[in-house]
Amino acid sequence: MMKINTPIKIAIFLSVFIFLFALILFYLADNQSDNVILFFLLLFFLITVSLIYYVVKRFFHEKIKVVYKNIYKFKGTSRLQDLDVENVEKEAEDWANQQEKQMKKLQTDENYRREFIGNVSHELKTPIFNIQGYVQTLLDGGIDDSDVNLKFLKRANKSVERMINIVEDLEVISKLETDKEELLVNKFDISLVAREAIDQLEMKANKSNISLVFSNESSTDFVMGDRDKIQQVFMNLISNSIKYGKDGGETRVRFFDMEDNMMIEVADNGIGIDEDSLSRLFERFYRVDKNRSREIGGTGLGLAIVKHIVEAHNQTINVRSTKDVGSTFSFILEKVK
Repeated sequence: MMKINTPIKIAIFLSVFIFLFALILFYLADNQSDNVILFFLLLFFLITVSLIYYVVKRFFHEKIKVVYKNIYKFKGTSRLQDLDVENVEKEAEDWANQQEKQMKKLQTDENYRREFIGNVSHELKTPIFNIQGYVQTLLDGGIDDSDVNLKFLKRANKSVERMINIVEDLEVISKLETDKEELLVNKFDISLVAREAIDQLEMKANKSNISLVFSNESSTDFVMGDRDKIQQVFMNLISNSIKYGKDGGETRVRFFDMEDNMMIEVADNGIGIDEDSLSRLFERFYRVDKNRSREIGGTGLGLAIVKHIVEAHNQTINVRSTKDVGSTFSFILEKVK
């Protein structure tokens, strides 16, 4: 049996049926009174409307309604009051765009997951192989050599410390991402926190011949936030600026007023960052200069931690940078009213 499932087939079916029905009514109405003819015309109209209604509902409306219900299901609701045919195209297009975005996000997340696993493996593999090499040397007789044993044990211990730092930083990020570590939001003196971070990193800055400068151009010293977490942000940003600074350079920590908020900046005149790297700067284990990063240490997770802490305060970490000119990281916190 031929299926009536295309526009041309439906048009032919309706035309033939209406034409044959019109012929029958014309034959029956021949030589009849005006009232009978009027009755047949009314009957023709009603049957034609009923036929068109059936075809539209059977072949179009019901099938579109199924698609519409699926769209609503993907939107997270099963309620469908009535089918608005006029908006079907827009609804379907919006749904398709949403699905395309989700597919792209899933693909991006999958690529990111694979890259992250590879990065973790690489970061842990280096200290593990170092430890294995030192231990093997000691087992092969180096333990009896006073010039070797202590030196290799210290190197092995340094590699263990690097692994511990990586695991601890990953744990911090995991807690921040899963909201398992709640912020302790209180009023605190952010100038004091910044100075504490500068004091702790002063020796490191001196070794790299970099000056640390602090200035508060805001009308207050007090903001709302998690004191310990914000201190970690300062430690990571200042430490990062020292690592990538220039000999004789400067790192500046500055506060500015922004109405009810305070803007915090950590700026330097270091080596800067390529524009292509800015979008990935806060990814875990992403390194702008891989060779230099390996030499100066670090887990490659500092900026990722900064991003999560700032976002946990419902704010955004921003960066602007010019190659060989320097970089500026900034974020805002609410001032105490």
